[in-house]
Amino acid sequence: MSPQRFWYSLQITSQDMLSNDGLTCCKRSQNRLCYVLAEYRLPAKCVLVGVFVLFTGIFCLPTEAYIEGPWLWMIARGANINTDYLAITSQGAITERYVAEHGINEHDSVGQLRWARGRIRPTVDCLFWILGCYSDNVNEVVNTVGLSNTRNLDYYTAYALINVVSPRHQRNIRMGVGSDDAVKVWLNGEVVHINDVNRGTTGIQDIFRVDLNAGNNLLLVKVSDKERNWGMFFEIYLDTRDFTTTLPTNNEPRPTAYPKVTLATQMFDRYKQTFQQPKIHRTLPNILNWLEIPENRALLTPAFIEIIVARPELLGTFGVDAESVNYIKDTPEIIGFFRDPDFQTLIQNEAALSEFTMLIQEESTAQTRKREDVNADGVVNIQDLTLVSRCFGKTGRTITDVNGDGVVNIIDLTLVAGMIGDTPGAPSVSGYNLEITPTRKQVETWLRQTLQVNLTDPAFQRGLLVLEQLLAMLTPKETVLLFNYPNPFNPETWIPYQLSKPTDVTLRIYSVNGTLVRTLALGHQPAGVYQSKSRSAYWDGKNELGEPVASGIYFYTLKAGDFTATRKMLIRK
Repeated sequence: MSPQRFWYSLQITSQDMLSNDGLTCCKRSQNRLCYVLAEYRLPAKCVLVGVFVLFTGIFCLPTEAYIEGPWLWMIARGANINTDYLAITSQGAITERYVAEHGINEHDSVGQLRWARGRIRPTVDCLFWILGCYSDNVNEVVNTVGLSNTRNLDYYTAYALINVVSPRHQRNIRMGVGSDDAVKVWLNGEVVHINDVNRGTTGIQDIFRVDLNAGNNLLLVKVSDKERNWGMFFEIYLDTRDFTTTLPTNNEPRPTAYPKVTLATQMFDRYKQTFQQPKIHRTLPNILNWLEIPENRALLTPAFIEIIVARPELLGTFGVDAESVNYIKDTPEIIGFFRDPDFQTLIQNEAALSEFTMLIQEESTAQTRKREDVNADGVVNIQDLTLVSRCFGKTGRTITDVNGDGVVNIIDLTLVAGMIGDTPGAPSVSGYNLEITPTRKQVETWLRQTLQVNLTDPAFQRGLLVLEQLLAMLTPKETVLLFNYPNPFNPETWIPYQLSKPTDVTLRIYSVNGTLVRTLALGHQPAGVYQSKSRSAYWDGKNELGEPVASGIYFYTLKAGDFTATRKMLIRK
């Protein structure tokens, strides 16, 4: 308690005690010190008279004219000064900004509660005014007006709304507020002060300046309490002739609805960038699964959180996996998430925690798809697979480092493979452009490396299945000579084929009268599909001497081991 408030309380108490019956006057003045001393009747009077006469001349200090109200009051669960609990509690029916701009009426509802009028007394509790003083006057008024029967609410927020009437426009007016803990102030819909702090209060602590409009000025004060006491003091540094206060009213129609807001969505939006970090997609689901156990949630008190901030490895003794412990240790943003007052509210609400878990899972899926679409063309396909394979061994930040571990390797490729097709059932590689299809030998190498890693992650296992399908696609059941493209052509064409087994391959081109025009010795080829321009046989329309051949019909014959086949093509000039 400040010296000013102490002597003000003493003065009022002595006047009440000496003028009439002590208890009657105490009820009128609502003075706590008066109630205590009233029990002692005559001795108390003597003490008060003596003290009052002794110190009045010496400590004639001005008293602080706190705004006691009445205010309109509302409370909501949660203690983050930046979270809109009115929107959460009303499921989007009203918001803090709406109340700050338009006001509210007494008895209007927010969830299961209704706005209630009440005066806040500037009471302070302490043994000595210089040591250990605190105020719990918000808790007092909350209990008095019937918003709660609990004497000590922790992790709650109170809203106090009042109308300040000014006889004229007044500029640069000082206002003061004290709070336990964080405080936020709106005037006529605009935030004029915010202090996200954890503290006790016995009076005014923050001073800020505002402009008052002529007439009505809506003043909304929000006080978020974490633990123990819950107090508020407010003062306007004007002569009482320069302003009055009244209860606010709102005659405007209520908005139909704002977008649905929940505690889970507000926390998710606040930490969305943190949740987009690649490593969190593996670790955060494990942490959330750990939080599903009520005993674990009860363990994470604010005091214990501060302990694990210093020693995250302690979580390992309570069942948190080693990967998650290391991630918590190396990620300051996750520590900030755990320290957020809304985290305490979240883990005490199973429905909110379930919704939050669902949002994280959806974000993880979306980010996985985004990361594995390496070339950002909107689809994960064999092209992304090939791009990753070309970057094997690269380190540092790169788009081909799909899992964000700092190196491009077979794990990144397999995760990309797992997203090819993007279907709920068995994945498929059919129907994709085979222009950049890897060779059968490449896929065999990838499969061998993937089996050596042998991760049990579902996304990794799905990638393994896709690679097996891709290998099967690149291993034809029979050797086939396919149609050339383009056809007709001028002057070049590509001749595709597929081999069911490794063999020597030769392609011969004949004129319509059977004369050999050109021999293309393709050498020994492994089994596989040779359809793309980079892999199929190529003819530039010239004979063995390098001379362009004439227009007309030509035949091409493929010999691959025991297999021989002939097809027709047309040069048109």
